[in-house]
Amino acid sequence: MVTGALFVILGNSALWSIPAIVVGNAVGGFFTALHSAQGPKLGVPQMIQSRAQFGYFGAILPLVLALMIYVGFYATGLVLGGQAIGTLFHVPAQAGAVVFALMSTALAIVGYRYIHKFSHLAAVLSAVVFAILLVRIFTDGDIGAVVGAHGFAAAPFVLGVSLSASWQLTFGPYIADYSRYLPENTPKRATIGWTFLGSVLGGSLAMTLGALAAALGGAAFGHDQVGYIAGIGGAIWPLVLLAVICGKLTGNTLSSYGGYMSLATIITSLAGQQKVGPRQRSVYVAAISAVSLAIALAASSNFLTNFTDFLLFLLYFMTPWSAINLVDYYWVRKERYNVAQLFLRDGEYGRFNKGAFIAYVLGVLIQIPFMNSPLYVGPIADLLGGAEIAWLIGLVVAGGIYYLTSRSVRNRMAASPAAGSDPGTIVPATAITAKETL
Repeated sequence: MVTGALFVILGNSALWSIPAIVVGNAVGGFFTALHSAQGPKLGVPQMIQSRAQFGYFGAILPLVLALMIYVGFYATGLVLGGQAIGTLFHVPAQAGAVVFALMSTALAIVGYRYIHKFSHLAAVLSAVVFAILLVRIFTDGDIGAVVGAHGFAAAPFVLGVSLSASWQLTFGPYIADYSRYLPENTPKRATIGWTFLGSVLGGSLAMTLGALAAALGGAAFGHDQVGYIAGIGGAIWPLVLLAVICGKLTGNTLSSYGGYMSLATIITSLAGQQKVGPRQRSVYVAAISAVSLAIALAASSNFLTNFTDFLLFLLYFMTPWSAINLVDYYWVRKERYNVAQLFLRDGEYGRFNKGAFIAYVLGVLIQIPFMNSPLYVGPIADLLGGAEIAWLIGLVVAGGIYYLTSRSVRNRMAASPAAGSDPGTIVPATAITAKETL
């Protein structure tokens, strides 16, 4: 909802925010959904699979970026969850953020199964509150005047598309962490299709509600996002706050869980450690929570601006990784990997892959002239009136360069037996071992 509100705050009308939201979610969701098919096939977390492109140690680079995503979204969740707790119990938002961090940490430590059991409650409650808020906006608000404003501005529209695409693309590092629990024979079309439908539909609906709320609320929304949304609920404002708390608690728990997996993979890669015990896992989760809380407390005074900068930063640095990962999976290796080799320092994927690093660095650098963010506006973006297309350039360049630099791998894969007849390709026992190791 806050991401959708940014569309209006950055200069779009409520009416033109809706197509920008849908287009951005669909484009970003398409690439994110492609990642989901890797989970059932390989049976390993998303960022472990990056070792096939970047090498055993080289994958630490995308792992660090993924860790920044987890920590950043965890911090934004603490800001909004802290606002909800503060409003509900009449305590400062900062104190609410501290309580919220403790709750998120506890839920992450007790484990994956409990996370999903709790998320069922959050999903139902969120759906009910969403429906009530949408009805309230259309019946009690001055929605006619808001939707009747037809002003169109190209640059904010394109920037809005980029922000919603960024919101979707940043789920790329999360995806196979969860889809890997699906049966290995899950149809690829089903995995991709349901991921796309759920993510794009859910994201588009919530962002549209946020855009309408921001258009109605104006400065009131910018000052206190959660408080304003609760006010729209009228007499059910406590239920709205409870939905925010449950929803963000689920999201924060998944972020701390995914962050733990990234941090553990970095440390175990460097230390040569094969397994992570419950006590060590708890320490990692607590450390991620502490860092996220510190960021949340520092960023809460200017949240919307900081959140916009954060989404754009992720967009610039994660799209080249996504392009490299998908090109390798679908076009270079054609879904054929030796999973056991992903866990070996000196295995067939090597320690570092120079081609992947060249593609990634050039994919980031090529975006600079096209960037349009509060921190920097590139010369080409300025010529385009501030339109934000840098991430599309980075996506194409990084993927294209990686494909060109992986010619030897493509030739080797073309010369090897078809998937399923090569003893080095995935077998169920290998996939299960990889899951148990992590």
